[in-house]
Amino acid sequence: MPSPPPPPTVCALLPFSRSSVQPQPSRRNPAPRRLRVRSSKPSPPGLPRPSTRPPPPPPRRLHEADRRLSSLVHRGDLDAALRLVRSSPRPPDVPLANRLVRDLCRRGRPADAARVVESCGAEATAATYGALVDGYCRAGLLEDARRAVDGIPAAVRASSAYAYNPLIHALCDRGRVADALGVLDGMLCRGCAPDVVTYNILLEAACKARGHRQAAELLDLMRAEGCEPNNVTYNVIIDAMCREGEVDQAREFLDSLASRGCKPNTVNYNTVLKGFCTAERWEDANELLDEMVRENCPPSEATLNVIVNALCRKGLLRKLTHYLEKLSKHGCVANVVTYNAVINGICEQGHVDSALELLNNMESYGCKPDIVTYNTLLKGLCSAERWEDAEELMAKMTQNGCLPDNVTFNTIINFLCQKGLIVQAFEFFKQMPEKGCNPNSITYSTMIGGLAKAGKPEHALELLNEMASKGFNSDKMYQLLTEHLNNEDKIDEVVQAVHNLQDAGISPHTVLYNTVLIGLCRNEKTDYAIDMFADMVSCGCMPDELTYIILIEGLAYEGCSKEARELLSKLCSRGVLSNSLIKNEALLLEQNIHSS
Repeated sequence: MPSPPPPPTVCALLPFSRSSVQPQPSRRNPAPRRLRVRSSKPSPPGLPRPSTRPPPPPPRRLHEADRRLSSLVHRGDLDAALRLVRSSPRPPDVPLANRLVRDLCRRGRPADAARVVESCGAEATAATYGALVDGYCRAGLLEDARRAVDGIPAAVRASSAYAYNPLIHALCDRGRVADALGVLDGMLCRGCAPDVVTYNILLEAACKARGHRQAAELLDLMRAEGCEPNNVTYNVIIDAMCREGEVDQAREFLDSLASRGCKPNTVNYNTVLKGFCTAERWEDANELLDEMVRENCPPSEATLNVIVNALCRKGLLRKLTHYLEKLSKHGCVANVVTYNAVINGICEQGHVDSALELLNNMESYGCKPDIVTYNTLLKGLCSAERWEDAEELMAKMTQNGCLPDNVTFNTIINFLCQKGLIVQAFEFFKQMPEKGCNPNSITYSTMIGGLAKAGKPEHALELLNEMASKGFNSDKMYQLLTEHLNNEDKIDEVVQAVHNLQDAGISPHTVLYNTVLIGLCRNEKTDYAIDMFADMVSCGCMPDELTYIILIEGLAYEGCSKEARELLSKLCSRGVLSNSLIKNEALLLEQNIHSS
């Protein structure tokens, strides 16, 4: 039976490369001989030789209730497991409880997970609290996460950095670096030593927010607290230097790692290499590649992908051949990430047929296309207005077991909306749930914008209302929609569309009412806006701060400053508006009076 083809040499990726490199038959190296090492002092005859491996730990002896709990947790019957934990007079087995906490949090049930932690009592470990905090953070409940870490018992705090790290990471992800540093202070005050992961999270956030020079203070604190930096720590600094355009300083810092007691690894080299490629300093990139080989840190697939991505982004497809040949000598083979980068670069250069040819060649080299491959090609076909080919490709990806995702549908819907083919776009929108793919905020935004441009305000408002009901942030869409409806002819259609929704049994959300109110006020129809506001309240839809601001500014815009002041005064007395908004609105009213 013939042997399967080897992975492609990376030069074979380019359909228009200088030379067509054919795959060579693989050479199978003979298996190395296993040598039996004989001891200079053999064991006495008949006695087994002592084993150097430690004996395996004895299996945990579980209580009857814990055995039932183990069965329920492994079956995924979390409700029954939760009931068992709550009803048992003794704390559950901690490893089982930890798994139950993680599983509940994965299903978006951190409140139930907190009950399991409570049942553990003094037996709960740092891992138990860490799983709960991570669950709260994934659900966006950062205040609950903060309360959970504040409630960690003193006996567990010394080893509970694992529990603090998810909260610090979540705060940094939201740009709240000052709050994250406050959590770090709390850790130190409570006698909980931050670990290297804690500092790496904070260091990365500080670099992004303030630059690597200011982040150096955190590095000094890390050393002062007896926590030694590792390769990841230094890579954060190197990456920040490269992003700030200081590639030479990053190169010097890389050279200094050995003197800091840290041998550079492939990731560190790849980061500097990416900096050189971004700056189009190809000679320096070549020298760095040679150094990697000399320092026994050979290039990897990630190295290959760094260079391929950089060249494709710059549109330097012809320059790829040199680097592909160079890296193939060091055993770097193309993976799906490499193919995707090249396909994306080819499509952006307008060579969609070459990209399709490369797709067909991938499987012959043993590399299966993934959803990113198909989505990249779909985008290229849509940009080239080759709609029939895009439909054919969608059918092919389904046949190959690669189901469309949100990016697939969003790409097609966006293309159709741009071309004014709103009916076809809406058909794809309706197909998404059937394909196991729910619309996200990008899908809704694209459809709402397309419907508004196509003069279909009723459908646009209906989708805006649906978007708000599913918890998506619809503020940007509400602003976009008001721009399309900001004229006297359209606003009457919008008011009628709201009434039609009510007649159909759909309860409009606050965002939808605010959209209509701002349109009425901008068209100097504040009287109608007040009627609409009364209708909003009578339907049980609660106004928010924005609703009142729209009405106040609408009255002031029409010269009704007295009425605007009275409304602002009422809202102040009832505590409806925050202090900052009260000051802003009062200032706007003063400016309006002086200007008139």
